[in-house]
Amino acid sequence: MHRAPAMGFTLVEVLITIVVTAIGLLTVAGLQAASKKVNFEAAQRTVATALAQDMIERIRANPSAKTSYLTSDATAVSLSTDCGASGATCSKADLAAYDLYQWGRKLSGSAETDASGNLTGGLLNPTGCITVASGVYRVAVAWRGLSALGAIPSSTPSNSPLRSTCGQGLGRYDDPQTNGSDERMRRLIVVEFI
Repeated sequence: MHRAPAMGFTLVEVLITIVVTAIGLLTVAGLQAASKKVNFEAAQRTVATALAQDMIERIRANPSAKTSYLTSDATAVSLSTDCGASGATCSKADLAAYDLYQWGRKLSGSAETDASGNLTGGLLNPTGCITVASGVYRVAVAWRGLSALGAIPSSTPSNSPLRSTCGQGLGRYDDPQTNGSDERMRRLIVVEFI
């Protein structure tokens, strides 16, 4: 008696197919998670760049009060005079303080809410700094990234924007995987102008 050839799949073939499919789906899920992380980091950098440029334009619009804009953390500036109120009379220094307050709110996202009142904009743990040295103004925006970075190379010159201390020592950018103050989660954008 002659047997007919087996038709269909065996249990081993089905199991191998399931394992290969599962590995493929896990890989796709991993790539999607990595893509989401990279997109978030890119969006944060774009927002930081736009906000740094926004502050530069505010300073250029009020040039006689340039030194009134100097700050080590714009997110900590409180409102002293509401220069945006109808009929408000503000000096150039008051306008600078108001600009810093508004900028700090934009950095933290408290200036943007959705219909439910939830914060929708800003950066993750931001710090906004404005300094001046030798007539060159430096607007720096620091924020918390999603992963730790390596240390700045020791060969980086002391006057490099990478050496900006904006946000350092606040405990906002420490890597939770290490002990101590390492600032490895800090991201930074620095724009200089005269």
